[in-house]
Amino acid sequence: MGEEKIIREEAREFYENSSLSNPNLESSKKLSDLKYRLSDFYSPEFKSIFLDEMKITISEELKEHRDKSHGGNPSPTCGYEISAERLIFYLNQELGTLPKVVHQKYDIQDINKREKVFVSYNHLDKQYLNDIQRHFKPFKSKIDFWDDSRIEPGKKWKEEIRKAILETKVAILLVSTDFLGSDFISTDELPPLLEAAEKEGAVILIVILKPCLFEEFDDLNQFQAMNPPNRPVSKMDENEREELFVNLVRQTRKVLNEK
Repeated sequence: MGEEKIIREEAREFYENSSLSNPNLESSKKLSDLKYRLSDFYSPEFKSIFLDEMKITISEELKEHRDKSHGGNPSPTCGYEISAERLIFYLNQELGTLPKVVHQKYDIQDINKREKVFVSYNHLDKQYLNDIQRHFKPFKSKIDFWDDSRIEPGKKWKEEIRKAILETKVAILLVSTDFLGSDFISTDELPPLLEAAEKEGAVILIVILKPCLFEEFDDLNQFQAMNPPNRPVSKMDENEREELFVNLVRQTRKVLNEK
């Protein structure tokens, strides 16, 4: 069993057996218990994985509570929701100080057939794709990097995209308002990519390109983005952008090299 899987399982076990799952306790007591548990981890990377899984667990339970008790809508006066949102706020603050982690569920089956890196983007954001292509180019002999510019003339483009998604192990989503508003992305690209992440071990890496309401899309914001939504690529200087794209390549290679 891999180290990351062990830590994520420990996070869920801790949540179920600790004060954090008790809706009647004050959030200050829950935060104290969580901080004490974090002292067991020396590595910032392991702390980040633990907190990431805690955030997933609490967010899933909060959504389930809203669906059952409030018709899927937030309730500002609900004590359970207030406590859960405070915990999520704390987790986000802590995660912001720690190394980024690849957010991924681990019901992984045989994924040997999935080796491709697939980029989903809106053509209005092509300039950012060009930058990312440049960073992946030195590894072209080791990484099967795919975007729709690889579709040859005369090929059925929808069929080529569908085939590429079936072989995708890492999906890079370049998120902007135009990306979120694209009918083709929302109906033809995202559903199979999200299903592959849920059931077949594909990994979703999200880069926020421009200011947008990313947090309003639950199917996407369940994944921790490479950069905070309040710090999109469009607000970064050249060095900050370069560091982000280098980290994107680094995370991608890490996923592809995992056994």
